[in-house]
Amino acid sequence: MTQMEINTLEHASRSAMAWSPEGYDGRVHLGALVGALVPALGILAVAAAFLFIAF
Repeated sequence: MTQMEINTLEHASRSAMAWSPEGYDGRVHLGALVGALVPALGILAVAAAFLFIAF
């Protein structure tokens, strides 16, 4: 396998591992942030409740 083939495979795996946005528009999207935080905090609250119930 040549170095060019190895580089091609490495770059292909990097692009598949992480999402890169199309572009940065400079705005903070608070709606999307809150939409992601609310379920995450709910999951953490349920996990904490399970821990306290178990003991």
